[in-house]
Amino acid sequence: MVQLNPIPARTWDPEKIGEWLKKPIVDHSETQIEENRITYPQLLGQITGMTLDADEYFASIYDVMEAAEGRLIRLSDKMNKHIEQDRLRTLQDLFEMNKKEKGLSPNRMTAFLDGKGLLPKFKDAELNRRLRLVLIDILKAFQAQSSGDTTHSSFRRVTTDLVKWMFNHIEPEIEKLDLEKGLPGFLWYGDATESETWFLKLATAFGFHVIVYDPKGQKWFEQAIGSEGLHTHSFQVNADSLLPFPEEKPKRVGTVAYRATQEVDRLLHHDDSGLYKPFQFKSYLTQSVRLKTTIDEAFMLAKERAMVRPSFSVASGQVNIPVVFAKVMGIEKDRKRFWDNIHNLTEREDTKLVRSFPFIEERKGNQQFHYRAALGKDGKLDPEKMKTANWWKYNKLPEGVQTAIAAAVARHVEKPILLPVNGESLEDLQLYAFSQSMLLPESVIQLIQLFDYPQFVPTMLFYNEEKDGELSRADANAIALIHIFGLDVIIVNPQGHQDVERWVDPEFFDTHWLDERSFNEPYREPSVVKKLFKKWL
Repeated sequence: MVQLNPIPARTWDPEKIGEWLKKPIVDHSETQIEENRITYPQLLGQITGMTLDADEYFASIYDVMEAAEGRLIRLSDKMNKHIEQDRLRTLQDLFEMNKKEKGLSPNRMTAFLDGKGLLPKFKDAELNRRLRLVLIDILKAFQAQSSGDTTHSSFRRVTTDLVKWMFNHIEPEIEKLDLEKGLPGFLWYGDATESETWFLKLATAFGFHVIVYDPKGQKWFEQAIGSEGLHTHSFQVNADSLLPFPEEKPKRVGTVAYRATQEVDRLLHHDDSGLYKPFQFKSYLTQSVRLKTTIDEAFMLAKERAMVRPSFSVASGQVNIPVVFAKVMGIEKDRKRFWDNIHNLTEREDTKLVRSFPFIEERKGNQQFHYRAALGKDGKLDPEKMKTANWWKYNKLPEGVQTAIAAAVARHVEKPILLPVNGESLEDLQLYAFSQSMLLPESVIQLIQLFDYPQFVPTMLFYNEEKDGELSRADANAIALIHIFGLDVIIVNPQGHQDVERWVDPEFFDTHWLDERSFNEPYREPSVVKKLFKKWL
């Protein structure tokens, strides 16, 4: 008969967790043994954030596990959900009874679980009793969180998972328990589901040591068990996304100079610094923010860096890019001023001039199968599924650029700014937008690759003389996607005719009326003298 009485460990060294756990509990100064009662220090720790060098971070976790010599068991990504079929059937019968009874109390639920063989039975009766009391407390806490409703599907799911994991993870450790060494520790890395969080609460309440590595700095473990008795250590930065836990210890180690460079980058080149390295945000998503402008502002802002434009921001792995999306109707009486504005843009390397329409090929064929296969559980396009599909046309691009394009396509398809035609349903419109977005011209892809998000924003300038064809719906879809990704778009129709308005909702771009209409105004190339003058400057 053994009564466990865990008390919070007084101090800890996050670098020596392994050595601490390896040490027999009888060697800890806090440990007291009184007849059958063992009072011992329980180590509960959360390490938030991560080091600047991910390899160094993961190597340090492996060092801790190796130093513990098997006394620290990694559970994250290792939870065993196996359950015997007869247990599962018995459990399902119990939930049917729970439903008929309109919710059994936690005490009765635990009694039924015990009576029907759905809880582990240890050799030590006192440990059996402790597990059942702990489970009652956990179910009471879950019931309180669920406003007293134990018939909800989440109660059934969590209880089922707890039953599986008590057999698969608690029972094996108790069966081989060496009281001189004490209970082992569980290691968790990253986020946890609802069921996993409740299991870690149960393991904590029973008396296991629990160490949580929380690279995103969410402190979810502290929210789950409370701050009392919980030790916390924080690294310099919180990760924006969760890196997969390596199955082998990283062999690369950063040099002193490398770590110093990383630290300087953290201090000088963070999201809000305004001191950005070239292509610092190449792995970030983009989000366009349309600027409402006058005609003069449209041409002026198109020459400005994104980071000095109103509403530019970087946060949570996303760059919000203020962009110009303007339609110019007609032409100015002052032709020199008009063409100077045009040439100031077209002479830049990051401006693409389009004068011939249609400029993109209409995609034929039904893409419904590809579209449905790319949907996530929420019914929206999943960028990761799109990137791994065999029909994805942008797979030669850097990973971050692919993700940004896929996310832009997903936003474009979810809420199309295209107008429906011929009684199109929303689903038909979304399918059209998806299909056409897979064929951006190579010149547009090159602009996107040149785009260093906080710096100068590439411009797509469309000069529609209506000489050789009309701006098509496929063209309009590409224009809409280009805008949503975060490029500037200026469309000039010197005759003052509608073109993009036929396909794109005019609410989503600015329309500027100039003082004249010209029905014979071919595009003027900059003069040779002007080109030479600018070159010399």
